Amino acid sequence: MNAKTKAPKRRAPAESAQLSVRVTDHIEKLITAGRVQPGERLNELALAERLGVSRAPVREAMRSLEGRGWLTRIANRGMFVRELSVKEMLDIFDIRALLVGYAAERAAELLNAERRKTLGGLLDQMDKAAKSDDGARYYRLNAEYHDAILAFSNNQRAVEVYAELAKDLHRFQRRYFDFAPNMVKSNAEHRALFDAIVSGDGAQARRLSEQHVQQGKLRVLQTLESD
Repeated sequence: MNAKTKAPKRRAPAESAQLSVRVTDHIEKLITAGRVQPGERLNELALAERLGVSRAPVREAMRSLEGRGWLTRIANRGMFVRELSVKEMLDIFDIRALLVGYAAERAAELLNAERRKTLGGLLDQMDKAAKSDDGARYYRLNAEYHDAILAFSNNQRAVEVYAELAKDLHRFQRRYFDFAPNMVKSNAEHRALFDAIVSGDGAQARRLSEQHVQQGKLRVLQTLESD
C-alpha cells in the first residue's frame, strides 16, 4: 500500500451502534408517518445517502426491524415494509386494551395534582382539536393522553410494551381520526375515564379504558369495511 494512501477510518463499536439506532429510528418514523407504505421496498443505498452514513448501519437497522416484524425480506428482491394483517391488528387492539386497563387502574391509585392537570389539559386540547376538525392534531394529542396514562402506572416495562404495540397500529388508526364525529365520541370516552381516575375508582377506570380501546377497534373496522 502506498504510504500516502490512508486506510478507511473504522468507527468504534459504540459509534456504530449509535448510528444503527439513529437509522432504525428514522425508518420507524418513515413507516409510522405513512411516508413509506406497507408492501413498499426500502432502498438501502438511498437511505444511506440521505442520512450520510455507510450502508452497514442501514443494513443492521433493517435486520433489527425485520426481527421485530416491521420489515420482511424477499429473496433476490430486498427488504419490504411488512403488511400488518387485519387479524394481527385485532389481536394488538385486544392486548392494548388489557395494558391500558391495567395502567388506568394504577393511575387512579397514584394520581396527584400534577398528573391530574396533565390529563385535564390534554382533554381540553383534544376538545378544541375536535371542534376545529383538526384530525392530525387530535391524533397526536390522543397518543399523548394514552402515553400519559401508561406513564402514570409507574411501570416502565408496561410503557415500553405499549409503545411498541402503538407503533404497529398507527397505519390503521390515522385514517378514522380525520372524521369529527369520531373525535367527539373518542374524547367523551376519554373524559369518562378521566373522571373515574380522578375519583380514585380503579375498577371503573380499568373497565372504561378497556371499553374505550375496544370502541377504537370497532371504529377502525368500520373504516376498513367502508373502504
